[in-house]
Amino acid sequence: MYMNPFKFGTVVSGHFFYNREDELQRIKQILIGGNNITLYAPRRYGKTSLVNKVLQELDEEGFTTIYLDMMSVYSRDTFINNYAGTIAEKQNQSLETVVKKIAKYITGVIPSVAFDSAGTATFSLKWVAGEDKERTLSDIINLPEKLAAEGEKWIVVFDEFQEITKLNGESFEKQLRSVIQHHQNVTYLFLGSKTHLLRDMFNNRNRAFYNAATVMNLNAIAESKSIEFLIDRFRESGIHMGQDTAEYLINGAQNIPYYIQFIGYEIWQSGQLSRKNQVTIRDVDDAIEQILTFKADYYWELISKQTSYRKKVLKALSQSVKEIYSKQTTLTFDLGAVSSTQKAIGVFIEDGIIEQNQPNYEFADPIFKKFVKRVL
Repeated sequence: MYMNPFKFGTVVSGHFFYNREDELQRIKQILIGGNNITLYAPRRYGKTSLVNKVLQELDEEGFTTIYLDMMSVYSRDTFINNYAGTIAEKQNQSLETVVKKIAKYITGVIPSVAFDSAGTATFSLKWVAGEDKERTLSDIINLPEKLAAEGEKWIVVFDEFQEITKLNGESFEKQLRSVIQHHQNVTYLFLGSKTHLLRDMFNNRNRAFYNAATVMNLNAIAESKSIEFLIDRFRESGIHMGQDTAEYLINGAQNIPYYIQFIGYEIWQSGQLSRKNQVTIRDVDDAIEQILTFKADYYWELISKQTSYRKKVLKALSQSVKEIYSKQTTLTFDLGAVSSTQKAIGVFIEDGIIEQNQPNYEFADPIFKKFVKRVL
C-alpha cells in the first residue's frame, strides 16, 4: 500500500523536502561564519521547513539551536516565559540542574520545575513582585550568551520576527538589538513572511535593526525542479504525470511549494480511489475544485470582512490587472481615487492576502484568487 507522497500544512522534512540545497548551504555558511541573517518570503514558500532542515544539520554538527515562533508571543511576559522555556528544553541536563543554572543569570523571576497531572516535569517561571521587568527582559535575552560554554556556538531563530513590533513598539526592538549586538557566542536568524515589515526593520536606517543582519530573500523554486519533483513523486506510486500536466499544475499553484503539494496530494488521493495510473490536466482541475470546495467557508469569511470598496479592488486584482492604478482599471472596475485603492491594497498586504512583487501585486493564495474571480 503506497502512502501519499505529498505533504502540506506542516513543516516539511525528509523525503517531502525538495530543492532548497543552494539556499540551505548559503544560510549555514553565513550562520557558521558568525553572521546574523534575515530571511523573508511570502507565506507558504517553505521558509520554516528550510530553516528546520538548517537547524537539524547544525544540531548534528554540534551547535546548540533555539527556535522561537514569535506568533506565540503577545506580550513581554510571554516572550520571557516562552524564550526561557525553549532555552531550558535544549539543555542536555536534568531540568533540576538547568533550573539552578538559569537562576544564576536572571533576576525578577524564579525558575522552577513543575509537574503536570501525568507527572511530567516542565520548566516554569514565577515572577518576583516589585522587580524591574526591563532588567528581567535583558537577562533573558542574554541567557544564551551566558549559558554558552567556552568554544560553544549557539544559533537562535526568531520566526515571524516582525511580530515584535506589537510588543510595545520600537522600544522592544531597541532593547533586543542593544543586548544581542554584544553577543559573541550566539548567531541569530530572523525569519518572516510579512516581507514589507521585515524589509523596513532591517533596511530603514531609523530602525534599531538597521544593518544588523545579512538580508536574504527566499525566491520561488525553479520551475524545472518543481516539475521534476512532481513527476518523480507520482512515478514512485506507479502513476505517470507528463511534463505538460506538471507545468499546468505548477502554473495553477503559482509555483508555491505549499499549493504544489496540496494539489498533488488531492490528485494522488483521488487517483488511489479510482485506481488511475496517469494524471491528466482534468485531474489537476478536479483537484483544484476539491480544494475550492474544502476552503469555501474560509474564503467566504475572508471576503465578508472586506468593505464594498475593497471587494471591488479584490475583483480587479483577481483579473490579473497589471496597472491597478491606471485610469482604465478605475473605469473598468468602478474604482474611486487612487489613494483609496492604495489604502485597500495596504490592508490586503497587512492581512497577508496580497504580496507585492514589484511592480505587480499577487494573491498569496492562488486558489483564493480563483475563488474571488468566480464569486465577485
